Amino acid sequence: MEIDFKPGRVPKMEPSQTVARPNASAPVDETSFQSTAALQDKLKNQSDVRPDVVARAKGLVSDLKYPPDDVLDRIAVLLAINVKE
Repeated sequence: MEIDFKPGRVPKMEPSQTVARPNASAPVDETSFQSTAALQDKLKNQSDVRPDVVARAKGLVSDLKYPPDDVLDRIAVLLAINVKE
């Protein structure tokens, strides 16, 4: 397995396809505004903390074998490959 990880490299930008823009004078669909408003209300009522995710994170942090040794070894290899002296 070979990983080509070069964070300083700028990717070649290819031309993109043009997309037709909607006509500004077209009639406005009211249902899209109603559904957007409903989603925004639902988002405002969402809790910032998800207890199930917090419980999972606490379980992972308390596990002495997390992350697995093979994951740490792979990260160490990637760091060693990309070390600049």
